[in-house]
Amino acid sequence: MAALVFAIFDGLFALSGQRRNFLTRRRLGLTAIAAIALVPLALPALLATSYATSINATELVVSQYLKGNLSMSAGEVTSLLEMKSRWIDQLSQGSSWLALGVLLVFAATFVGRLIYLIVNVIRIRRAIQGGQVLRRGRRLRIVLSPSVSVPFSTRGLRHYYVVLPLSFCADRDAMQMSLGHELQHIRQGDVDAEVALSLISPLVVLNPGFWFLSSRLRKLGELVCDRNYLRRRRFDPHGYSMRLLSVARRSRHAVGQPAAFGVPLVGRALPVLGRRSMLKDRILEIAADQSSPSRDTRALSMAMSLVMIAAVLATATAVAQPKDWSHDRIMLSTVANLERLNQLNTMAQRSW
Repeated sequence: MAALVFAIFDGLFALSGQRRNFLTRRRLGLTAIAAIALVPLALPALLATSYATSINATELVVSQYLKGNLSMSAGEVTSLLEMKSRWIDQLSQGSSWLALGVLLVFAATFVGRLIYLIVNVIRIRRAIQGGQVLRRGRRLRIVLSPSVSVPFSTRGLRHYYVVLPLSFCADRDAMQMSLGHELQHIRQGDVDAEVALSLISPLVVLNPGFWFLSSRLRKLGELVCDRNYLRRRRFDPHGYSMRLLSVARRSRHAVGQPAAFGVPLVGRALPVLGRRSMLKDRILEIAADQSSPSRDTRALSMAMSLVMIAAVLATATAVAQPKDWSHDRIMLSTVANLERLNQLNTMAQRSW
């Protein structure tokens, strides 16, 4: 639901001609994820308010039935409202073949994702430990490594790392561009976000909303990074774009390149579309920024973030199970019981 809310907000930016407000759109995605973390804390208090009943989906369905707007029996409405809790009970108890199948698929994908992350941790450690440290800062390490072909940034418990291919030693401009780009990723929090997404990904491996949000955040993070780096360094946009394509071309058949817990120079591949679509969009936006520069306003970003939090919390309240029985739900239960009694009486009369 949070991914759907974000998609609606993102679509509104495109329809209103503000599609190139990449920083604001990225903050909205991060805000949607942060709002999800607030739901367990805020939902009990929200459900206790008088406003929860007016927006709760269960209460709205019951109200529409009692007004005669739904051509369903009380038993069918009750069965519809209990569908979610029945499905959760089946999953937790494994009481049906479908529930067992879903649990087996989740277990298999969970283990597969966990193995994938462990392999990437090993690759990152190999690249860092097998490389040469060029610079040691209080919280930053810059490493030249022979085992990678694409520069990337990552972090450990205490330090951030920028890992550059050893082949870049012969190209000073490529090294300067790669280092500046990865430092910008660290500066704007993309590395922290990527590590957090990688850590929680096994638990939500079957959730399409997570993968949609994470892919959008990665793409928007790259677009923001390109824009901010070019404005900061005054790097030649054409040369910058050509170097991105050159690095991507050299890395097409790279083996052992880390793909999780880090942010590579040429970006992560988009689902189905691959890396070329990401690079195409980035280069087109770099060109558009030269002819028509676009800037995000902090006030708009803050205002939209607050609206996003309110929308996610309101959506969570709408789909939550009501805390107490309302008058309408008691009426529905009474009607359903009367329908059952009438059905039993009818069956008894027929058998007599």
